[in-house]
Amino acid sequence: MSCNTSNNEAQEYKEKEEVTLAKQIERGNYLVNTSGCNDCHSPKKMTDHGPIPDPDRLLSGHDMNEPLPPYDKNGSKGYVLFNMNGTASIGPWGTSFAGNLTPDDTGIGNWSEEQFLTAIRKGKYKGLKGSRQLLPPMPWPAYAQMSDEDLKAIFAYLQSLKPVENIVPQAVLPAI
Repeated sequence: MSCNTSNNEAQEYKEKEEVTLAKQIERGNYLVNTSGCNDCHSPKKMTDHGPIPDPDRLLSGHDMNEPLPPYDKNGSKGYVLFNMNGTASIGPWGTSFAGNLTPDDTGIGNWSEEQFLTAIRKGKYKGLKGSRQLLPPMPWPAYAQMSDEDLKAIFAYLQSLKPVENIVPQAVLPAI
């Protein structure tokens, strides 16, 4: 904007910017809900129609207070196991826990948009270069095919959610 820009023009520019963010968040909401993010990243609550994402803990990842039940390691070889919430899984990669995607500091609250893009495009834990790969069942190679515009919309939507404090357990990698 130039020095000769009127207050009305400045207000129109600001309103256009806000509408753009609102549309970006709306697009992100659509993408998150059609891409299955809640399947793994949201704890569930039981209803008359079966389990649904718990709206109070939406996209907050595996609940830090939910221990995994014991399982028969020998009898489950060759299988992938999920907990009842779908927020933890066990397979040849070890045990993985769905991350907290809310804007709380225990989630992605202090992530930059660039970190989010790195996490999805390159499959890097916390979007940090040099960190370990994201573990199954996170289908990051499929999501890496999304456009920058769509991934930025998802990030904007996630940043607009209610923050949920939840320190997700670290992955347990298999002993080598």
